[in-house]
Amino acid sequence: MAARQHAFILAGTGSGCGKTTVTLGLLSLLKQRGMRVQPCKVGPDYLDTGWHTAVSGVASRNLDSFMLPEPVLNALFCERMQQADIAVIEGVMGLYDGFGTDPGYCSTAAMAKQLGCPVILLVDGKAVSTSIAATVMGFQHFDPSLNIAGVIVNRVNSESHYQLLKGAIERYCGLPVLGYVPRVEGVALPERHLGL
Repeated sequence: MAARQHAFILAGTGSGCGKTTVTLGLLSLLKQRGMRVQPCKVGPDYLDTGWHTAVSGVASRNLDSFMLPEPVLNALFCERMQQADIAVIEGVMGLYDGFGTDPGYCSTAAMAKQLGCPVILLVDGKAVSTSIAATVMGFQHFDPSLNIAGVIVNRVNSESHYQLLKGAIERYCGLPVLGYVPRVEGVALPERHLGL
C-alpha cells in the first residue's frame, strides 16, 4: 500500500507508557486546529476507541488484522480516510508485540507496514537520561525496514531533563524528538486487564 503522509501511528515501548493519554492530547489538538481527524486503534480494544470518540467527536475505528484480511482492512481504512485530513492511529501494547512472538503478525509494527504509515515512538522519560537512546536504538534496529519517523518523550521531569533526553536521542539515534509530555502526578487513565 502506498505511503500515507496524512496518517501516522503512535506506538509505545509497552503497555502503560502513555499511548492513550498522548493520543487523546493529539486528537484534541488537531481538532482544535480545525483538522478532520480519524482516530483508530490497532487491535480489538473497545475502551481506547471510546475515549478517542469522546475527544474527537468521530467514531474511532479498530484496525484488527486478526479479524480482517489485509485487503478488506486496507479498503475500509481508505474509505474512512476520504472524510479525514489525518488519521491518528494508536498502537497496541509495545511496537513489536502481536500475537505470540511473531512481530509481523497482529502487531503495531505490522500494521504500520501494511498501511505504509510512519511511526512516532512514545518512550517513558521517567528516571532515565542518556540510556533512553539505547531503548530507542533497540526499537530502531529490531526492524530497520520500519519507518520510525520521530520520538515523543512522556513523563519528563523538567525542561532541562527534556533537553538531556532529546540530545541523547538525536545524537545517538539520528531521530527527531518531536516533543514531550511533562510528568504530572495524578494524571493518568486507569489501567485495565488486557485479557493476556
